[in-house]
Amino acid sequence: MADFRKVAAVADIPVGTMKSVEVAHERILVCHTETGFFAVADECSHDSAPMGNGHLHRNEVTCPRHGARFDITSGAVLGPPAVVPIDTFEVKVEGEDIFILVED
Repeated sequence: MADFRKVAAVADIPVGTMKSVEVAHERILVCHTETGFFAVADECSHDSAPMGNGHLHRNEVTCPRHGARFDITSGAVLGPPAVVPIDTFEVKVEGEDIFILVED
C-alpha cells in the first residue's frame, strides 16, 4: 500500500539544492528547483552511485561518478553512460513539510 511520508521541511532544501533521504528502505533524492520539488531514486541506473553527491541544474541531475544525466521530472535519461531511466516519486508540500508517496 502506498502512503505519503514526511521527509523534510521546505527550509531544509533551498531552491537549487537537493537532499538524500531514506524512506521505506529506499534511498530517495529530493530536489528543489524554481518550478518546485521533485523526488527521484538516489541511485544511478548505470552503476548504482548515489546521485545525492551529484550536481543539480534546473530539472537535471548529473551522477557524480560517470556523468550520466537524468530529468528529475520524469526520470528519463538525458545523457550517457546510463540508458535506463531512474524511478520518480510523487511529492506534495503541506505547509512547511515535504511528503513523498512510497510503497510500504
